[in-house]
Amino acid sequence: MISLKNKAQKFIVFFIPALILWFSFYHYMYKIDYLVSSDFDSLTIFSELLSNQSNFILQIFGLSTSTEIQGDMVVCKVLDYEYTHGVWIGEPCNGIKIFGVFTIFILCFSGKAINKLWFIPSGIFIIHFLNILRISILTYIAAINPNWLNFNHNITFQVIIYGSMFGFWLIWIKKFSNVSS
Repeated sequence: MISLKNKAQKFIVFFIPALILWFSFYHYMYKIDYLVSSDFDSLTIFSELLSNQSNFILQIFGLSTSTEIQGDMVVCKVLDYEYTHGVWIGEPCNGIKIFGVFTIFILCFSGKAINKLWFIPSGIFIIHFLNILRISILTYIAAINPNWLNFNHNITFQVIIYGSMFGFWLIWIKKFSNVSS
């Protein structure tokens, strides 16, 4: 029998169902948006925001950029380069799924509620900022040498984004949870 006095078992009892609920909700988010309005698509709106923020970073470096919406995908491009197909931003590249996983972990792990109130938004903000940088760099890579795109998209930046989330979890466990080491 599972004892909810054991912190590890308590975490698992809450974390796994919460994760299943999150992934189920996220899977049906497009359908929920359609029920609200056939013109409303929160995931595409968020991807467009991410593209615009990434373009802003690229424009700081003097690059000409554009954002195009093609169905439920958003294309972030650097203009005036040899390769102009850009980077497609959609689910899960927009980061929403990882925000949920990060939040659920912190909510289910032990620690003071007051710390969770600032740590969760701070972690989401930093992960989102890293994702903006990721999209910016991938967009630039797509413009200068698309042969480098797949490796950097599938390996380099996955390690950076998921590694940062794991790092935030470790910070939470070591500094803010009441789990003795």
